[in-house]
Parts: sequence; C-alpha cells; structure tokens
Amino acid sequence: MGYSSTAIFGNDLASDVRATYRELLEDGVSAEEALLKVEKEFSYASNDPDNRAAFWTALAATQMQLGRLDDRVRDQTIAVIDSGGDLHMWESTDAARRKAVFAKLRSQLLGPQKRPIPIRPPKRELSPVQAGETFVLGLQDGREARFRTLAVHSYRVGEVPIVEMVDERGRPYRDGVRALVAVKQDVPIRVIGRFRAPSKVAMPDVSCTWRALQLHAAKLLSDPEAKPKRGLFH
Repeated sequence: MGYSSTAIFGNDLASDVRATYRELLEDGVSAEEALLKVEKEFSYASNDPDNRAAFWTALAATQMQLGRLDDRVRDQTIAVIDSGGDLHMWESTDAARRKAVFAKLRSQLLGPQKRPIPIRPPKRELSPVQAGETFVLGLQDGREARFRTLAVHSYRVGEVPIVEMVDERGRPYRDGVRALVAVKQDVPIRVIGRFRAPSKVAMPDVSCTWRALQLHAAKLLSDPEAKPKRGLFH
C-alpha cells in the first residue's frame, strides 16, 4: 500500500475504499448492502495489522461525510484507533501527525452526524457514433478522414467507441485504430454509411480524445507509408 501523506485518504487503500463505497451508492445499492460489499472486497485488509487502520478509518470517514455512518463501523474504527492503529508503521514525526489525524476523526465519529446527503448516479457520456457506422472526421486543415466504428464498449460512466481509419474502399490505414476515451464530440463528424461490424473487438492499446484523433488522422493522410496497400481489403 502506498502512502502520500498521514491524512485519512493519504494512501491507496483508503482512496480505493472511498471510491468503491461511493460508486456502489451511485449505482443505487443501499447503504447496508454497500457496506457488506466493501467489507467482502477488502476482507484482506480489515483484520490485517498493517492495513486495518487505513481500511476502517477510510470507511468510517466516507460514511460520515455522506451522512451514512454505521454504528458497527463507528465502533470498530474507534477500537482500531484506540489500539494504536497503524502508528507502528510511521517514524516519530509522522506518527505524531497520524495520531492527531486519528484523534480528530475519533472525535468526529462520536459527535453529531449529518443527515444522509443525496447520491446521484454519474452522468454517462454516450458515444456519438455506433458500431457499424462509417463516418468522416473534419480536420483542421479542411481535409476529411474516413473512419469506421468497430465497436462501442460500455462502462460505468459512459461509452468508448473504437474506431479505425480507412480509405474510400474500406481498407485500413497503418496504426489507424484508436479508442476514444473522451467521447464528448468537440470536432465535426458526419455519418455516411454502415458496414458489418466484427462480433468481438478488443480494446486497443492506444486511446485518445477526438481532437487528438484529428491530429493523428492528418498525420496518416500525409504519410505515404501509412496509406492502405493495394490488394489489402478489410
């Protein structure tokens, strides 16, 4: 586990616990079920001498911030703090800072708690192109590049289209496949046709934004070695 500071969320484990718990609530899971899922996922840490303080304090602090502090989590966290937490892992100066962080959290856990705050699901960014669509992308110099959408991968907060640059006969350019990690369309595109998309497409190693795709397409159009070779059909 990596530490960046003595703060409650100053380590990788604590950040992961916070993100996992909040994402479950955002996805409509009840607080009770979210707690059980987090405990199961991080079971390796909850009783480990080196990790349990990071786990329980992160979970309690996250619940407290969201107005969902569970009594059992509160009591377990206080017990871990009172037993010394992870102070054995810190040198004297940092141990004193960490101890102060624990003391502040302990006081907050025993104090008045806020009401549950509304948790809304994340806004999903949908792909402007769909699998099987051929489209042209307007470039900054006025030229146009032709692409086909091989697949659209769906994930928690949006969609990632996987596109391939082709010529007018559908032949692929060298190094022309990209995954568009920022699907917000901030460049001109125009769907011009359809094709039979492959049934399975792996996520490519290279991803980019739409504007980066513009620059890459201009580079490929200007590179004779990148153009499709005669006789290569895809």
